[in-house]
Amino acid sequence: MSRRIRTLVALFLVSFALTAGACADASGPTNNVCDQSNPNTCH
Repeated sequence: MSRRIRTLVALFLVSFALTAGACADASGPTNNVCDQSNPNTCH
């Protein structure tokens, strides 16, 4: 049973790390980078 709990905890930690990474990527750049998909933001 202990091994199963360790496996579940490890799986939870990996999924949490992937979720945190995805949220960080979704927030976008913090500096003024020209958005190639939206030419209106390019000056």
